[in-house]
Amino acid sequence: MTARVTVRALAKLNLWLHVIAREANGYHGIETLFHRIDLADDVSVALTPPGERTIACSADVGPAHTNLAYLAAQLYCASLDWTTGFHIQITKRIPTSGGLGGGSADAAATLLALNAMSPRTLNDAELAELGSQLGADVPFLLTDAPMALAWGHGDRLLNLPALPQRHVALLVPEFGMSTSQVYQSLGPVNSPHRGQLSLSDLGSWANVVQLAQNDLERSPVVLSLPSFAVGIGALRAAGSIMAAMTGSGSVLFGIFDSEPDAEALKRATGCKVVLTRTALNVEAVHRLE
Repeated sequence: MTARVTVRALAKLNLWLHVIAREANGYHGIETLFHRIDLADDVSVALTPPGERTIACSADVGPAHTNLAYLAAQLYCASLDWTTGFHIQITKRIPTSGGLGGGSADAAATLLALNAMSPRTLNDAELAELGSQLGADVPFLLTDAPMALAWGHGDRLLNLPALPQRHVALLVPEFGMSTSQVYQSLGPVNSPHRGQLSLSDLGSWANVVQLAQNDLERSPVVLSLPSFAVGIGALRAAGSIMAAMTGSGSVLFGIFDSEPDAEALKRATGCKVVLTRTALNVEAVHRLE
């Protein structure tokens, strides 16, 4: 049996995010275009004796019982009545509470790691069902697709090939955002209906840029932040072909044809700047015997 599995958990961007409607249960239906980037956490899961279930992280992300990766492991084991213990080790590089899907990526990686070691593996549909219980980003981050169109609660997916690789600048403020607060403050959303999409609409940056819009940028919580307008303006002034908020924030991103000047962006915004690229593929699970 494989004793330990390591997964490179890639962050994601929402190249667009449309809020369709608020449902009776308080949740919102969305349509979004996900694209992975090369910024990643490393998640390693080892099997331990029954009763020993622990997690360690290189960054302070709160107690174990609230960590999404730990909850994912508990959920996976419960779904199979698997009594094994586990130890999860996370090396964090993805900023937390930024809209980059870091916690969701760690949770997805944990599910994939356990599934690679389980005496009875789950199929893709079963894993996706577990993932959907953990968050709207998790079903996509369980796939090996670099890009996907998602709708509903993020659980309905059309996997797509990567767009041509581009440089990415992330503006990371000193604060995170509460997803629930951003959605709750949004109010009615009247996104214009744009008709049917074709695969050709999703095959080039030129087309995607024309379609890009994040409805959550209109949330009063977001608009009240001076750093939002400053950051978007700085990314555009630096030559980005697209500048937007990812997910519910707080991270802003710019897509560039050539690598931007990180120091100039930092001086202009006061934010930490992380340079990376869009991802072309997703690495396979790495098993250690």
